[in-house]
Parts: sequence; C-alpha cells; structure tokens
Amino acid sequence: MALGKTYTKEINPGILDDEERFKKIPITDIPIMISDSGEIVCIPRENEVFSAAIVGSSGMGKTMLGNFLVSQLYHSMGYNVALMNDLSDETYSWSDAMQNIRFQQYTRWWINQGPCPSPLVYIFPNTNSITIPDDKLKYKNYLKTVLPFNEILDDLEFYLKGVLSDFELGKSGNYINDLKEELFQCETPEQVKEVLEENLPGKEGKSFESMRTKIFNAFNNLMREEILDITNPECHALLKIKEPEEFISNPFSVIMKAKGIPSLITSDLINKKYKSVLISYYVKNIFKNHLKDFPGEKTFLYFDELRTICEKDDEPASKAIADVSARGRINNVGLIYATQFYDKIPNSVKGAKLNYCFTFRHNNAKVLNEIGSDFDLEKTSKDKIKNLKTFECIGLTNKTFVCYMDGERYEVSKPIKGHIIYPIANHMKPSAEK
Repeated sequence: MALGKTYTKEINPGILDDEERFKKIPITDIPIMISDSGEIVCIPRENEVFSAAIVGSSGMGKTMLGNFLVSQLYHSMGYNVALMNDLSDETYSWSDAMQNIRFQQYTRWWINQGPCPSPLVYIFPNTNSITIPDDKLKYKNYLKTVLPFNEILDDLEFYLKGVLSDFELGKSGNYINDLKEELFQCETPEQVKEVLEENLPGKEGKSFESMRTKIFNAFNNLMREEILDITNPECHALLKIKEPEEFISNPFSVIMKAKGIPSLITSDLINKKYKSVLISYYVKNIFKNHLKDFPGEKTFLYFDELRTICEKDDEPASKAIADVSARGRINNVGLIYATQFYDKIPNSVKGAKLNYCFTFRHNNAKVLNEIGSDFDLEKTSKDKIKNLKTFECIGLTNKTFVCYMDGERYEVSKPIKGHIIYPIANHMKPSAEK
C-alpha cells in the first residue's frame, strides 16, 4: 500500500535532514493528484463503486491519469479493472514498468511507489481485416475473440446492416426467427448455408426469390467478416469453464478471474458499423453476471475516448454504458471514462451519478459550461481550466475528496487544482514505441 510523505508541523524543517523532515502516512484511499499546496488528493475508498470522468484537450495528460488510476485500482485497492476502448493502441506499453526516470522519482517521492507493470491481456475482436502487431506483443499476452452465434442471431438485422450497407430484413426476419433453433445446431458456415438453402422460401418459385437472394448475400457477407463463432452458439468454445452447469462466455470476466487486466483493442473497429453493438455485448455481459461471477468484489470499466463509441442515446453501446452509470452501485461495477468532448457524451451516460471529474486544459465554451453546470462551478474556476499546464488538472466532485497533509487526513468538497501523479506502469504514445 502507498505511503505518502508530508512535512511535519512541529519542527522547523530547515534544520532537519530528509529522513527527519518527513513522516510517512499510510494512505488507505485512492491517490489521484498532488494539490498546489502539497496535499495528496485521493478518491475515498468506500463500500460502493464510483463514477468518474477525465476531461481535457489532446496531449494534456488524460490517458496518463487513466493509466495511473487503473494501476491504483488494481494494485493498491485489489479491484478488477477492464479497459474497454483502446482506440489508439496506447495500452501496449502499460504491461511494462514505467521507464521515465523523472516520472519514477516524482511518484516515489509523493506516494512511495516504484515502477510496476500492469498485467494486461490484449483482446482483439476478430474481423477479416484484423492486424495484430507482433513486434509490440512478442512477449505479451493476447487473444483473438469472436461473438457467440446466438448473439448474432438475437440482433441479426443490426449485424447484417453492419456488413451489408442499407440492408433491411423487414418481414423476412420471420423466416430467420423460425430457423433459429436449427441455425444454433450448425457448426460450420457450410451448415448454415445448407439450413438456409433448404428452408427459405423461393427455392422453386419466383415470388420469394429476391428475398431469398438478399438473405443469402447478407449471411455470406457476415461469414466473410469472421466476427462470430459458429462452433458454440452460447460462448466462444475456448472460454468454457467446467463448473457444475456454469460457464463464463465473456473473455473479460475470464481474464479478470485470472487476476489479469483485459484491454480491448478497438483500432481495427474504427470503420466497422457493428462496433457499438459489439462493445455493448461485452459491457452488458460483464454487468449482468457480475454479482454471480465476482461475489463481494468491485470491478471498474475504463473507456478511453468514450465519444468514439458513445455519442447518441439510442446507440447500443450508449444504452449499455448508461445502465452501468445508473445501476453500477447495485452490481458493484464502476465507470471511468476519458474524453475531449464532455458535451457530446449522452446525458443518460453522465446522468446524475457522476461522482468525480478531473478536467485538464480545455477552451471549448460548451464543454466548460456543461462541466460548470454539472459541478456548480464559478466563473473563476472555469477560467482556471483554460490556463492549466500540461499534467495539471482540477479535481471536481459531487461528493468529497480525501486529502493527506502534515500528518492529517481530512475531507474536501471544493474544486482542487494540482498536478497528476505519474503512472507506475509505462506510458508512451504509439509513435514513440520501438
């Protein structure tokens, strides 16, 4: 557990050496930043999970703070963490210890933590165009994952639209629904085609021929996309766990049970129309089964650049994440996200449950006004946000922060300006990696 160092008040520090000048204070909360006055600012460790947003312009330190927070939740608190949206391949370095000496010294000085890697396992959603950077993952753990066939069939029209532009299943969906049980029994794409060939109308007459052709074309495109596992309709065959009448079909839960941190690599999904529903599937699965899979444990879902998967209220990912935001406390699942575009995040996701916001420099008036409204900020505080330097942020809360200073632990509810604590796991932009 972290130990913070602060000045003692009783003795003139100028006449003491470093060992005498500072006293160690056990930190039982989640450190997040150092205030301008030298306080170690923490999110309080409570029985309930929390929700937090990390907001700011590009390059100011959002993802670096996310990296640090993930390490603290995992190493110091013992919570489960899942990284749900690595759009820019930034988490590859997180499974190495921090290499920057200046960052190491800063973090060790304030919270007595040295470099430490995070045990990441990288998850690549399989597609027909997937690229896995072997040079970066040569000595790291990763897996390719696919969706269970019943997930595809339960929302078939959405997935078919995702791989075939302007596809409308319409009334033809009734024929597919009637064939679901037979399709569940298929173990290869060839068997799927055989079921469709044998059972769809229009084989001998022309009245349904166009509909029949449309469905065949859509399924052919779906098979070519290679996003699903036909061999096991309920879960990826590799993820089956031999427990009495139970298995976990979610790779994130399996990895977290093994005390790893899953990181979903979404860079290959940027232009995929089914990206939102794919992420929705994983979020819903984790959330729905959490109390059963992780009794008495807390799990946090971290989303980097949330807007890229969650902008409209009616998107599947928005609905799933909004459910975590609204009911996370009940299921012991917390929500943390980073974004440049706070004003673009659906209200259903931000909701009334956002407990903390760490805002870096931002000049967008609409963003600042929304943050100001959600956290009752005065104009002077919004002006300070515009002038923050790199790695500086202002912590806002609708609850309280816990601060450590001068041998004391106390609560603060007002905005706090300070400097982030650097990650203990490595952090480099993809372009900086060799």
